[in-house]
Amino acid sequence: MVHSPSWVWVLLPVYGAYTALTDGVGKAWVADLLPARAMGTGLGLFQGITGGCALVASIWAGLAWNGNGRLPLQVSGAIVAALALLLLVAGRRLDVGEATVN
Repeated sequence: MVHSPSWVWVLLPVYGAYTALTDGVGKAWVADLLPARAMGTGLGLFQGITGGCALVASIWAGLAWNGNGRLPLQVSGAIVAALALLLLVAGRRLDVGEATVN
């Protein structure tokens, strides 16, 4: 959408601000769910899974960007559909009565 490399000086700080404003929310949520004895392990696991998913998403986006992008998008759709079906069949819904707000 932009035609000049100088836009990086505008867009990179916007992206950084978004990350800075939203990254702590996930960490705080996970920290609220964890017992004190598992805090370090839990937060490390959360960050590791988040980083791994970001890596996979970046590689997948690169594959979709190259060429016409049909195959990665179709495979993604099939994987998500299978996962949704698995969750529908094997998953258990959380009742409102089970949810606790601290």
